[in-house]
Amino acid sequence: MDTPSEHPQRVHFPWRFLIAAALIAFVIAAAAGVWFINRLFTPPVTGATSDRFEEYLPTVGAVDGILETATANVPETFTRTDSQWLFNVIPLGTTVSEIRVPAVYRYHINLYDPWRISEQGRICVVVAPQFHPDLPPAIDTARMEKSTSEGWLRFNGQENLDALERDITEELTRRADDRAHRDYVREACRQSIADLVRNWMLKEDNWRKDRFQQIIVLFPDEAPNSLNKIQVPPTVTLDGTKG
Repeated sequence: MDTPSEHPQRVHFPWRFLIAAALIAFVIAAAAGVWFINRLFTPPVTGATSDRFEEYLPTVGAVDGILETATANVPETFTRTDSQWLFNVIPLGTTVSEIRVPAVYRYHINLYDPWRISEQGRICVVVAPQFHPDLPPAIDTARMEKSTSEGWLRFNGQENLDALERDITEELTRRADDRAHRDYVREACRQSIADLVRNWMLKEDNWRKDRFQQIIVLFPDEAPNSLNKIQVPPTVTLDGTKG
């Protein structure tokens, strides 16, 4: 029987492995290049950038560092009730007085209170100083409406009405800082801050497609401790839309 001839085993060069490795290296190098260029031409918000923003603040025209952020005209109603009983058993009637008047609430921020500015890609996240009401609020006395009704054995309608009017300023001050009124002007305050920051970016030539395209404004009473997971709509965007 013939013995089969033995042939040496052919060694194949690992072209496929080298090609795959070259492609991976190319992708990594390209990504590194893009990252480097992005860092070179679009630097993150740094302490120096924040310093430039703080240097810009005195130029916005605020008086004593106080910038008005919102004004709200709200029709308010105030009521005072006074009841009288004989021996705590027999009702002598109730006097009810009411005043209706338009109130003007104004809110402001102190520009020199702390700001927090961070960058998330093309988004500038701003935690602005907390807004506060101007106190006391104003009222339109020319449009004030008064009414009072007396119980069947009560004769203190004017007295009750005068007492109610004296308490209006204190009650307006309380309402100006309550949750309902603050939330009513919150978005207007947010928009005012966004416009301020955008004007600064325009001055710095940072409001463009390859730099900042959106501004998100938060206030200390709603901002998380960390700005890394903010999921709120932008207050203002490069294309002109507003949140």
